[in-house]
Amino acid sequence: MDAASALGPKSAPVTIIEYADFGCPSCWYSYKSGVFNQLDLKYGDQIRFVWRYYPVITLLSPRAAEAGQCANEQGKFWKFHDAVYGSSGAIEAGNIKAYAVAIGLNMSQFDECVTSRRYKDRVNAEEFEAFTHGYNGAPFFLINKQVLIGPQSLTVFSGVIDPLLAARK
Repeated sequence: MDAASALGPKSAPVTIIEYADFGCPSCWYSYKSGVFNQLDLKYGDQIRFVWRYYPVITLLSPRAAEAGQCANEQGKFWKFHDAVYGSSGAIEAGNIKAYAVAIGLNMSQFDECVTSRRYKDRVNAEEFEAFTHGYNGAPFFLINKQVLIGPQSLTVFSGVIDPLLAARK
């Protein structure tokens, strides 16, 4: 399984990398705005969306990020992502376990993964990667290396994506 949690073809001309935190109110807002569904409808296979962990908002955020990767291990990262953000990011241990049950994860595998903390280094590496970009807020987005900080509208995303696609023609 691809190490990155991604949607869309690797060959897409535009890659949107989101650095976000499951415990981040601005990230929940961005999710609930529906902009990513709008982007998918507008651009389809022309974009690839990649999630990166930036667990800096709450003390529970790193463990929630690790749990997200444990869900990814079972091919259900995006269902986990949607469950967390769909409930406004409640990320205490009991919430995390409830999301895992709700999305149908193998709970013995999930529990072992979460307890082992085998994705701690990966989450830390993605957090460090985010810091190297020099942006303090979450979420932030890299669109073919162009930066957008904070939740954005379809119009703002399109203002970056459309010229990138036009330049390829």
